[in-house]
Amino acid sequence: MKLAKMKDSSAIALNETKVRAKKLLKACQQDEPLAKQRVATLMAKLDISHSDLQLKHCQQVIARELGFIDFHHCQRVLSGQATLGDDWGGLFHTKQCDTLLNHWFTGYLAARDFNAQVEDTLLLPYKKQFFVVERRDYCNALNLLIIFQPVDNAGEPTILRDLVSSYANADWHSFALAMVQHKLPKV
Repeated sequence: MKLAKMKDSSAIALNETKVRAKKLLKACQQDEPLAKQRVATLMAKLDISHSDLQLKHCQQVIARELGFIDFHHCQRVLSGQATLGDDWGGLFHTKQCDTLLNHWFTGYLAARDFNAQVEDTLLLPYKKQFFVVERRDYCNALNLLIIFQPVDNAGEPTILRDLVSSYANADWHSFALAMVQHKLPKV
């Protein structure tokens, strides 16, 4: 999966979630079994029928599938409004990560220090915690092709290593988009 390149990347992952919610609603309205299965738990919880299904319900399903509490939580994180200490959701962790050697931290500073001492690692947020993974293993496990083009002042390519310190910049949004695309089914 190649990362998207857009002039204004500030909302690409959030926009993708909105598009996916609209597609899910449309698929449910067309009685597609897989789409109806995805919304079934929420519909049962809210005691609503398929004819009562609205976009806000599909947004809620999408947010939960991505590891957020609800769509408001999803919007807050993906729009760049989260701060250190907030719940960042589970966007960057999947079951495929469980087989990797991940180093977990309750505080950002300890995670950042560990990440700085080890080469070829990536620091990611998970809810109110942080984990550091070996970049290549993580990307291979999730089938992500992560290619970043920014250059530093010396003209050298830079590599994204810390998704907390780079929060809400173009690389972060591109990475978040790749994770949204990875975690959500096509329908």
